[in-house]
Amino acid sequence: MKLVKLVICGISLMIFSGAPSAQNKNRSIDEVVAVVDTSLVTKLELENRITSIEKQFKAANRPLPPADDLRAQVLERLISERIQQNLAKDAGIKVSDKDLDRIIGNIAAQSKLSVSEFKQKIEKEGNNFNKYKEEIRKEVQAARLREREVDARVQVSENEIDSYIAEKNRGKLLQAGNDEIYLAQLVITIPANASEADIAAAKSKAEEIFKQAGLEKDFLSFGKKLALPGSGIRVEDLGYRTLDRLPQLFVDGAQGVGANQMIPRVLQSGAGFHVIKVIDRKGSISNNAQNIVVTQTQARHILLRHRPGVTDLEAQRRLNNFKDQIKVKASDFAQLAKKHSEDGSAPNGGNLGWMSPGELVPEFEQAMNQLNINEVSDPVRTEFGWHLIQVVERRQAQLSADKQRDYARAAIREKKLDQAYQDWLRQIRDAATVEIRQTN
Repeated sequence: MKLVKLVICGISLMIFSGAPSAQNKNRSIDEVVAVVDTSLVTKLELENRITSIEKQFKAANRPLPPADDLRAQVLERLISERIQQNLAKDAGIKVSDKDLDRIIGNIAAQSKLSVSEFKQKIEKEGNNFNKYKEEIRKEVQAARLREREVDARVQVSENEIDSYIAEKNRGKLLQAGNDEIYLAQLVITIPANASEADIAAAKSKAEEIFKQAGLEKDFLSFGKKLALPGSGIRVEDLGYRTLDRLPQLFVDGAQGVGANQMIPRVLQSGAGFHVIKVIDRKGSISNNAQNIVVTQTQARHILLRHRPGVTDLEAQRRLNNFKDQIKVKASDFAQLAKKHSEDGSAPNGGNLGWMSPGELVPEFEQAMNQLNINEVSDPVRTEFGWHLIQVVERRQAQLSADKQRDYARAAIREKKLDQAYQDWLRQIRDAATVEIRQTN
């Protein structure tokens, strides 16, 4: 048995070679399944992630994808994560131990646990708490990288808002949640830092593929024949989606296109050129939309602000005590809000008035949307403090002109963010040096 030093992309690995000794004959040697620039993805890391995902699917009672497909998808996810970690490191994006401890404290508080209790829970589930913290650190680094590279660059113009509202008013958009469209696409990618000649060549290839695809009966089978390693072509089955889950580029292109028809032109985005087929449609086109109508909620809350010396657990206990009083009708929500809530709504019994989607911080709105009329929430943490929420009433309402523009701006930005993020992921993947080893 010899100890051999192996250098891959400047990284040294110590492995055993030769016949195993009795001491090491049962010890498995981890393998490298992918080299990502100067980082490695190991087989053990891949297997652990697959096992975790299998548990999640089982807990949700969802069928697993085929084993080979799952393995390939998980490996691609790990490669993408490694690329982002490398970029964050190069950009000097760090999460201090102090910030990390604060984030872990917030996560524990959301689970109604102290940090020590949360640590015990993590370890009881068979996880190493220090490794868990480092995974959280990586996630926060990736989020900060995305904010810098993607989120900060997405802008919504007044013309885009005007067009969005006009489209709504003309009834040209399918109503999200009622109608679905099934798309499949071929993406002819554009290399990072592509020259004008490279872009012209990719466009020419896309136009040729578009002509061929129009003659094929099975679009996806045709795409799979083209999407070979190194071809610069991807095939994607997008399945049924409502229009609010599609890039605006695809929504605009698919207008007036029926089932089993090609979008009549090649579309271009930051990711490349898209050849798209409408496989099917569900529902009907609404021609009656006169203005933007949304579900508004009238809610009230009791707010306990974050204060030095007051722990999250203490705030939660107080709010849970208020909830118990309301449940047994020992106190009224509005009376408790007037007496204890620490914001300007207190004199009105905590009433926040009629609120439209997007007007409240996400944590508050998500919890509020899950409540029935007169139901009281568990304590909810936001950047402002801890809240106890009660829904008073809901209604369908037409937004005012100003509110319509706010709603449109938020809706457009969300779609553009999603598209920009996906484009960015593809660009950094194409720009990275990735070598995939045998993964079976």
